[in-house]
Amino acid sequence: MAWARTSRCTAIAAAIAIALAFAASASAAPARPAFRPRVGFAMGLMPAAGGPEIATGSSVPVVYHGGSVMRDVTIHTVFWAPPGYHFDGSPGFLVPGYESLLQQFFTDVAAGSGTTTSIFSIIDQYGDRSGPDSYQIRYDAATDSINATDPYPPPGRQCPSPSGVAMCVTDLELQQELNKLIGPTGSTQRGLSNLWFIFLPPDVDTCTEVGVCGTNSYAGYHSEFDFGAGPTIYAAIPDPLIEFNAPPGSDPEGNPEAESTIDTVAHETVEAITDPIGDAWMDPNGFETADKCETGPQTGAPLGYSSDGSPYNQLINGHEYLIQDMWSDARQGCVQSSTVTTTSLPPHTVDLRQFSPEVSGSTGIIGRRVVTVALGRAGQLVAEAHGLSRADGSWGPLTLRGPDHRIHAVGDDRDEIEVNYGDALGDPLPDLIETGDGGNPFTESGYTGWFDLDHGYAVRSAGGGRLAALIGPCSQTGVLGLSLGAEHTDPTPLCETETDAAIVELGRAGAGATLTMSSEDNRAENALTPDGALVKLTIALGEPDSISAVGNAKLLFEPTGFPTCVAYLRIRAVSCSGLVPASPYAVAGRHADASASGTIFVADPALRGGQVLTLTDRAGRRLSSLHVAHLRVAIVGNETKIASGRCQPGEYWGPPPSAPATSTEVSTGLGGHGTICPLSGDAAGLPTTDIAQTDEFSGGQTITQVPDIQSTAPIDDETLYGSFVASAQSGLPAASGSIGATGVPVALTITRAASQRSVFHATNVDTAAGAAVPALAPGSYVATWVLHDADGDTRTLTTRFVDEG
Repeated sequence: MAWARTSRCTAIAAAIAIALAFAASASAAPARPAFRPRVGFAMGLMPAAGGPEIATGSSVPVVYHGGSVMRDVTIHTVFWAPPGYHFDGSPGFLVPGYESLLQQFFTDVAAGSGTTTSIFSIIDQYGDRSGPDSYQIRYDAATDSINATDPYPPPGRQCPSPSGVAMCVTDLELQQELNKLIGPTGSTQRGLSNLWFIFLPPDVDTCTEVGVCGTNSYAGYHSEFDFGAGPTIYAAIPDPLIEFNAPPGSDPEGNPEAESTIDTVAHETVEAITDPIGDAWMDPNGFETADKCETGPQTGAPLGYSSDGSPYNQLINGHEYLIQDMWSDARQGCVQSSTVTTTSLPPHTVDLRQFSPEVSGSTGIIGRRVVTVALGRAGQLVAEAHGLSRADGSWGPLTLRGPDHRIHAVGDDRDEIEVNYGDALGDPLPDLIETGDGGNPFTESGYTGWFDLDHGYAVRSAGGGRLAALIGPCSQTGVLGLSLGAEHTDPTPLCETETDAAIVELGRAGAGATLTMSSEDNRAENALTPDGALVKLTIALGEPDSISAVGNAKLLFEPTGFPTCVAYLRIRAVSCSGLVPASPYAVAGRHADASASGTIFVADPALRGGQVLTLTDRAGRRLSSLHVAHLRVAIVGNETKIASGRCQPGEYWGPPPSAPATSTEVSTGLGGHGTICPLSGDAAGLPTTDIAQTDEFSGGQTITQVPDIQSTAPIDDETLYGSFVASAQSGLPAASGSIGATGVPVALTITRAASQRSVFHATNVDTAAGAAVPALAPGSYVATWVLHDADGDTRTLTTRFVDEG
């Protein structure tokens, strides 16, 4: 972010250098392995046996994403084995069987609550807005364990196992079984104080989506569901024998099969507590506290060896276990235990509303400090805002203004924002925010940007004036919020694991009610400020039942419309899209009914740069306001760069992004890309491919086209004899080789090549008759043809001819 310019020059220069180095190293790093720690709403996937060592050498910290953690957790175990299926018994004398050893393990974990000597002590580092968390787990096998014997789904409802296992149950079927067993108990056995484990016997596979199953993709995962009785946190654990035979040597308790599962269970327990619904603690690429320290070398130093020679690294309630390490932010690495009880919270917060120039937030620190917000685009500082935080650390709203005091708004994924706090040593370091550098929110390996929000919902009429919304991806790493007036809903607990979409029933949309959606996530993590900042993005949703003009191929549903308008200066017309078919609208003082594709098109003879065109619906509610850009360009011949002209200072040149900004890693997205009109407003050097600007206040566009000079008479290098008729034809290429948009005047000036003295001039030769040119003295001449439209745009073409007299 070399555009930054604030009062803390030294600190900011260091911030910029480190941030740029971090970005460069991230983009230059080898691609992340194909294994994903999250698939849909299945989180914390433990890779299948022999899977990639995804975390070895990783030094990226986990950060807080704004959601809740679990506290005072009661663990429940469900062993689902109908008649004909069973869990394995004891493999040897005095060795517990599969089910018994898992119950022993959970009993030990509960007995060790509050200690700092086991792997579960890592939980104390990861709190939330309510304060620190603590290692407090309860489990009683007599009351908290269920042997379920309900039949598995019939063959027609089973998932296809990639390895040909005869019985396969889907994630949804696991949820349905758990929901049935728990019953309508409300919050007593659901919510963030209860964690349910469902175990499957060795001859049963399970899949979260087609081809992503226990036999080929994972040893377990955790997730959440809500079928109306309240949110339920659970973990699904297939038997390891469906993928491999656990070898001896890693089984200090003597049961390799059960102890492989215990390693998976520890992994999912810690992750479910620190990230129960996928919006609490993980690194920017979606890896949770256990994902970062998977199997193999991430098991730490042995504490000793059991009687059969197997090492163990955990001694919990007198029993020996071999369990992977967990990530410690305090140690910046994988550890076997932790005595750290402090947390990095509360983080800074920054609130951004799309197409608004106002920015607000909190330093997270008591006391007044200078706050400076800088908006950068394409490597240039476009606008700044300055103010003081209040005594409680809150600040704003501050208004972004350019050097010419022009107001600028945020809301494009190419924007870069830097927030600086204070001007003295010891003040918080800057937050560097790039909303379009979020990795891939559709695989839960990065955060959600503006485009993802704008085109990630479908709002439908639900009858009786009520509304329903479909939100995706609902398992994004941030905290989602949906508001209809004063009614607020969190879509995340309603997220469907297999579709990554949440169905939210809303209330009545009264007159003037505003429907908004927000995503708060840690979008400011970098090498300099590893704790980052919680950045909240808020958008206004389009009308129910509208038609999207863009769509979103990353979703399993068709989004509804994002209302935007385009001003066409050349033809003096306005089009708006993202509307409800057959519904009436008004724009630029003109009324029109939307077409079947949800668009309107109206002529506006008075259209000019600088106008604000407001789009309203039948109730007079404002849907969008397009600020028409000041565009005037001069083009020489068919050059690909503009020779001179003016444009809207600081706004993007060309169209807005038209697809989700997905990338393999956070920091390799759209942030800092694009081209802008210089702050001087000089359009010289900008590309002629799309003579357009994106409106920062609405996401719409202003577009103009400068017709070509299609033909001239005389043509270039022609030889003439005496008087002649000069003519030109202007226009834009149209269908079937025809020429459209004709009728633009073309002036002609003829000068002697040797002296550059004008010998003839006509104001317009693009007419049926052309212009009669009298006989010229013999010699070489230069013809300069200048097309000049009503907006002042010009195109200049130069040809040469010889008149022999």
